[in-house]
Amino acid sequence: MPCSDHDILQQLISKPRNVAEDFSRRAGFPSVVGALDGTYIPISGPSNYRDSYICRKGYPAMHLQAVCDSDLKFLDVFSAYPGSVHDARVFKNSPLYQALQELPPKFHLLGDSAYPLTTFLLTPFRDNDHLSTEQKCYNSAHSSTRVDIERCFGLLKGKFRKLKFLDMHKVEEIPSMIIVCCALHNFIIMHEKDYEPDTEVEIEQRGENLLHDFDNDEGESVSGQCKRQEIMHLLA
Repeated sequence: MPCSDHDILQQLISKPRNVAEDFSRRAGFPSVVGALDGTYIPISGPSNYRDSYICRKGYPAMHLQAVCDSDLKFLDVFSAYPGSVHDARVFKNSPLYQALQELPPKFHLLGDSAYPLTTFLLTPFRDNDHLSTEQKCYNSAHSSTRVDIERCFGLLKGKFRKLKFLDMHKVEEIPSMIIVCCALHNFIIMHEKDYEPDTEVEIEQRGENLLHDFDNDEGESVSGQCKRQEIMHLLA
């Protein structure tokens, strides 16, 4: 009996797992189990409620949230919200957010400044032109480690160029198409032994711009601040 789409996706896209050792090799950032970010998938846009699909870049889009490992494989993907919804709100309403509540305290994801700081999601120190040497060192290690998700998105869109403009009439079917492309991305990486990512991968950087329109209701958690400080001292 052939596998259903659901079975295939369960095999190819897993929940975040312990990939901390691989992540730490690059910049020494400890206990990272995945890099998190969101990206826009441009679409033609529905005639109804079109404004709700307009992203901050000014075009209609669907939002894709993803976590990847250091091999540029997706560990978790979620596409359900239109482009106007902020990354942090997508995150808080995703199954991933609930799953992370059970993550052992030692481990965490890395996300950019668009996300709230918690014990399970570490963000960089906001650059107010008064960062200490230790904070700058932390931010550098954080950025060098988290960049894999930006590379992963660039690789995904380079391999599946339809995702640079997904012209589908049935908007409700777009998330499924996006998730299938992510599954195929993983399949290629896992099964093509000689597969090499393109030498020039378009890297998306959106977090700093998102700071200006993000109203973080929770703010930075105290426990998240303490954990970030501890890691900052370890990296110094």
